[in-house]
Amino acid sequence: MTPSFLNVQMRRSDLAWTDWPSILAFLKDELICRVAVHDTPFPYVLAQSFTFTGDAFLIHCSRFGSFAQKLRENGHITIEVDRPVSLLKAPKGQNTSLEYYSVIARCHASIDHDTEAVIRHQNQALDKFRPEKDYSPIEQGAANQIIVIRCAVIEMTAKKRILADGQYSPPGQPQAPYL
Repeated sequence: MTPSFLNVQMRRSDLAWTDWPSILAFLKDELICRVAVHDTPFPYVLAQSFTFTGDAFLIHCSRFGSFAQKLRENGHITIEVDRPVSLLKAPKGQNTSLEYYSVIARCHASIDHDTEAVIRHQNQALDKFRPEKDYSPIEQGAANQIIVIRCAVIEMTAKKRILADGQYSPPGQPQAPYL
């Protein structure tokens, strides 16, 4: 069932990705997201490993760094996940493009410092990266150095540009003979 936070309205409706099961599979498979937090005068953006639960992104960071401080100041963040697939080369430079998948989520981040909560969160995240569970338990000393962040999705948009065999350009666009 498609969640209410998935916004399928966008200017380029031909690029809207609305198939929730495939979006969910994409987010469960990807390893890295980019997180933007408020900063002045520019957003502060960094790459993070993540786990997607179906309605939230789970991330973590040092308790003592800039990212944690900015999250404490403002928990409204944006998360972006993408996967470039292939370069679409056209004879004219302005028609060169990419095939890709992309998800942007506006989220509210909740921080947890509690050692046991950090360990539970980290074990849930490790399930994605080490499903064989061949690791030693997380030590309290290590857990006391990080915070865990649950980024609840408020709104999400998804786009993909994957051309079918023989398709040269999106519907309604000038034909670009990609090589």
